[in-house]
Amino acid sequence: MRPMPTAQAGEGFDLHAMRQPVAWVRCSINGALSVRAGHFLGQATAILKSIWRRLPIRFRRSAFRAAINVLAPALPMPVPASLEPGAPRIVAGFLTSPSGLGQSARLAIKAFSGAGHDTYGVDLSYAFNEPSTGIKDSFRDGRRLTGPGQVLINVNAPFMKYTLQLLGRRLLQDKHVTGYWAWELERAPDEWRNGLACVHRVAVPSRFVAGAVEALGWRGDIIVAPHPVALEGAPPLPPRPADQPFTIVSSFNVASGFVRKNPVALVEAFKLAFPNNAPARLRVLATNTEHYPEGKAALLAAVGGDPRIELCMQSLSREEYWRWYGAPDLFASLHRAEGFGLGIAESMCRGVAVLATDWSANSEFVDAESGFPVNYTLTPVSDPQLRYEAPGSLWAEPDIGHAAELMRRAAEDSDLRVRLATIGKQRALARFSSFPLA
Repeated sequence: MRPMPTAQAGEGFDLHAMRQPVAWVRCSINGALSVRAGHFLGQATAILKSIWRRLPIRFRRSAFRAAINVLAPALPMPVPASLEPGAPRIVAGFLTSPSGLGQSARLAIKAFSGAGHDTYGVDLSYAFNEPSTGIKDSFRDGRRLTGPGQVLINVNAPFMKYTLQLLGRRLLQDKHVTGYWAWELERAPDEWRNGLACVHRVAVPSRFVAGAVEALGWRGDIIVAPHPVALEGAPPLPPRPADQPFTIVSSFNVASGFVRKNPVALVEAFKLAFPNNAPARLRVLATNTEHYPEGKAALLAAVGGDPRIELCMQSLSREEYWRWYGAPDLFASLHRAEGFGLGIAESMCRGVAVLATDWSANSEFVDAESGFPVNYTLTPVSDPQLRYEAPGSLWAEPDIGHAAELMRRAAEDSDLRVRLATIGKQRALARFSSFPLA
């Protein structure tokens, strides 16, 4: 609430001055009403979200797509004269969200700015119900930028029509539009075709995703542009405590697919590698667990009260994440599929050894000379969250026994672990310090 204005010494009678207290009272009343209205709106929104999440996922998905088609018809695509090098860059995405998509968009801004481009951002987090958790990255607001320019949209293909409506015809006029997308299976869904009609070209973070888009028959430009992870400027690893047991960390977003991220297999491999309370520790960060309560229950059941396994189930800012991360000996991901592998790449850039399923995008930068790749067999996709409804598609089932064997090797052979981490860091910094789109 603003302080009530006071009369200054020497002031005489002034109608404007007399109006100020009235305005202050009105402002105070309106402010109190706004607080109450905001509180009510917040409660109503929470109730609606709860009801929405209880509806069958297929119904939710169909309803959302139908609403997009009705309320957000595709705008006519602008036809830019050319992709001019000096044109401003605008990155549209979840710029204030702690999610992987949010980090991807922020890294793109850093890359464009670092390359000397006139760079702007448009935050879409609010329109996609993405949480905002103290993200401090600053960017110039590009929502009112008119004239020629390049727009990089960091929102996946099914939501492109909706995103174009959010950006608006005025902003898009005379712009070159690039969709920067990721997918985790060998073929992108057919519904992506609608998104392909909304962009001039496609950019992807890995060759694996490029293949998934090409499998749809897209013959336009596809630029493979790995996330410039090294540009984040993450803090250096803290000193490793002398009394710290062998420590593995892993992090994942439940909303990105619990079964795909496969944390239960990680817990099982850890227990197999270090039975009978052997001195070792596993630390797991699981965000957005409310999106799949069954997954949270399965993870807790797998842990089974083992005091060596620490679960953190809350969203963290980047600064909080790196404090949580600490100084581990190994980052592990027994995923079934990845379109890039952000956590793996980040760990390599920081000089931490990595262990990961040897399939999909991360196999492009993790091998036996730079990490601990885990054997797998391909199995039909089965996803109870229904994010990956793809009849006939396959993904990896990591070999838990092999993963446990590699965990023991990493724990027992520190020289090997350090050598792989060193080579991995060199390769990652070389691979992820630039951005082909910049």
